[in-house]
Amino acid sequence: MRLSSALYAVGFILALAFPAYGQESTSPPTVQVPGGNQVLGTVVEGNTTIFFESAGTYGIDSRTLSKWDQFAEEHPRVASALAYRPALINDPSYLSKHPELATFLQAHPDIRDAMEKDPGNFVAIPPRPGE
Repeated sequence: MRLSSALYAVGFILALAFPAYGQESTSPPTVQVPGGNQVLGTVVEGNTTIFFESAGTYGIDSRTLSKWDQFAEEHPRVASALAYRPALINDPSYLSKHPELATFLQAHPDIRDAMEKDPGNFVAIPPRPGE
């Protein structure tokens, strides 16, 4: 009885593994990424391969980012709030509660414009507790 149960179990496992063995195993094709960005990972689903690349710095003004980074280091709570809700840069109520942000945005209208256009360049959202 035990021997037949063991044989059935082995047969069942082989029956499940056999179709996978017959599949062709190929690695994703090597793709030249424009601008030389680093490929961070891939996802293969069926015959579609999705490549996740680093954004690179093409078209980003590093001087603007360094000004923002300095402000964000000095005002981490404001920077964190803007990371989750970038539209706060146009909220009069929020700006009245944070005059240092209003002053900064008045002094740097180019940063305000860049944040409105692409807020993702100015934030690095830290993981929430438990993530």
